[in-house]
Amino acid sequence: MSVMNVRNNEVRKVNRMGNSLGIGIPKSIIDTLELKKGDELQFNLDENNRIVLEKKSKLEDRVDPELLEMLAETFEEHDKVFRHLRDR
Repeated sequence: MSVMNVRNNEVRKVNRMGNSLGIGIPKSIIDTLELKKGDELQFNLDENNRIVLEKKSKLEDRVDPELLEMLAETFEEHDKVFRHLRDR
């Protein structure tokens, strides 16, 4: 991911989106952050009230896929036990 792809001073107009307000994300930022439909973005304000935008990482991106598969199999295999523990 390279910051060089992002053009400076891209301006977007705030529009109404249902009961909310929204803006379109410039393509250069979409490409740089490798955004896809369904991705989550985290908005923060820095000490100068500037918006800091970060793409939230997904669990699948941070955890070994083999571990996730093993956990899914374990939950499936022991579903009754886990449901019983939950409902106690």
